[in-house]
Amino acid sequence: MSVPMGPGDPTPSAPTRLPMTATDASGRTTLRLVRASTLTGMPVVTLGGDRALEVKDVVFDKTVGGITGFTLRKPGLLGGPQKRVLPIAGVLAVGGDAVMISSHDAFAAEDVLADVGDDVLGDRVVTDDGTELGTVVDVVASIQGGDGDIVGFEIEGSAALGDEGQHVYLPLPQAIAISGEAIVVPAAARDHASADFSAFGGAVDAYRKTLEA
Repeated sequence: MSVPMGPGDPTPSAPTRLPMTATDASGRTTLRLVRASTLTGMPVVTLGGDRALEVKDVVFDKTVGGITGFTLRKPGLLGGPQKRVLPIAGVLAVGGDAVMISSHDAFAAEDVLADVGDDVLGDRVVTDDGTELGTVVDVVASIQGGDGDIVGFEIEGSAALGDEGQHVYLPLPQAIAISGEAIVVPAAARDHASADFSAFGGAVDAYRKTLEA
């Protein structure tokens, strides 16, 4: 199932289209992060400059905890859906204003993604010690080199995270399989939750270093 993530989804503030870059203490770049909701409507641009299509929906696969690709549409208010899709393996990079591909050869028949997608919006997030943290309202991903890893969620937080109903960003481990309507995360993730998306890349990096230690 494809996952619509349009501008009407609840957000704490106007989303930024710019992928966020995390840096470590030495200033080295670690992760480039983007909110999945900001990908809807982005033009898909070839290296030759062709902007014939744009992203319609983001498609997820809970079993691997990642983005598997995008459904497509023609640009404009009257732009209709396409029978072609863009698998994540065909994506060269996601920039501030476009999804980059090498050529139209990156597109595939729509049935390529038909059986892998699953909706994560609205899923409950629970720690492995049984604390309910909130519900998913957006997905934060790192998309580069043909991979689309889910690195965190924007959630509408429960009382366990402070002010109930506040939107916060929750980091995830490097590998997480999601099944059912509840997403179980390590209890330590709540200690690295951030209300500031611009600082979230650093929170993801710090959390994963904690897990490695």
